[in-house]
Amino acid sequence: MKLLTWYRERRRKKHLRQIAPFVSLAPDSYYGPGFHVDLRAPTAGKTYLTVGSHGMIEGTFVFETEGGSITVGDRVHIGPSTLISISGIVIEDDVTIAWDCLFYDHNSHPVRWEDRKNDTLREYEDMTATGNPLLHKDWSHVRSAPIHICSKAWIGVGCKILKGVTIGEGAVVGAGSVVTKDVPPFAIVGGNPAKVIGSSRPDPDKTT
Repeated sequence: MKLLTWYRERRRKKHLRQIAPFVSLAPDSYYGPGFHVDLRAPTAGKTYLTVGSHGMIEGTFVFETEGGSITVGDRVHIGPSTLISISGIVIEDDVTIAWDCLFYDHNSHPVRWEDRKNDTLREYEDMTATGNPLLHKDWSHVRSAPIHICSKAWIGVGCKILKGVTIGEGAVVGAGSVVTKDVPPFAIVGGNPAKVIGSSRPDPDKTT
């Protein structure tokens, strides 16, 4: 067990060194064994991931093109979830994100068959030739839009947050929800697609 722990920590430190030119990570946040940054086509001098202070970070951050960026504020908890960006994802301060969530700021493939019919063949050819299945991917018909998670929001386990969504301050997204539209501040939403089912605002008539 000690040997396995040593190996994992050694691998984690090696990964942090490899991604260092492309990230800005506050030294006073915790980056757990599940923390991983996947850079498919990094551009020298570009900062893809920024993380603020006093966070608990376990997620996988994927950048499929030379574009995209993810900014994480202070005191943010991100469990073992996946964030994929070619446009932009902003997570403000004091946000809680549970495990098994997915943040996807693009459609990955065009909606029309005529525009995506060659995707798999091109991926296969790139993968077998270079090891990078997205090397020659045609992104021109792929829709994308930034995601914005405002401060104090809580994203429950297993949620899917799709392109162009803003989740308002203090909002709560119930477990397993698929969010396709903006969530108002201090709303509680749930379902697929997610709809408002309550409010997270303090009740002035209740005392603790």
